[in-house]
Amino acid sequence: MSTAKIQTGDTVQVISGNYRGTVGVVTKVIITKARNGLTMKRASVSTVPKIAKYRKSQSVQGTTYPGQKFDIDRTIDLSNLNLFTGSTISKSMIELKDGKKVRVYKKTSETVTKEKVAKIKVGPQLETDSK
Repeated sequence: MSTAKIQTGDTVQVISGNYRGTVGVVTKVIITKARNGLTMKRASVSTVPKIAKYRKSQSVQGTTYPGQKFDIDRTIDLSNLNLFTGSTISKSMIELKDGKKVRVYKKTSETVTKEKVAKIKVGPQLETDSK
């Protein structure tokens, strides 16, 4: 199994679309396979305004399950996300070393670990108001 370039817990920046430039933390990565054999890689990102969740309703199923509404995380394609280093707002590309399956920053040639990525905090100007 190959190592994904963006994993759960990484701090990422949206690089295209309506929410370009916003920073968030990946809550889960979803990999699905379509009928034609292509794989779709999508990620659920927290702290991105208005696309973090949407409401879905479930109808009544007999007398045991009442109808309800619940929130579901929306997903963003992995091609629209970039790993965010925290020191710079610019892109930080990742390559995979052969044989070791280690994530490495291309610009600085340092390895990416969960401890380094988890320490990066989202700035107050990028956080959303939850009301």
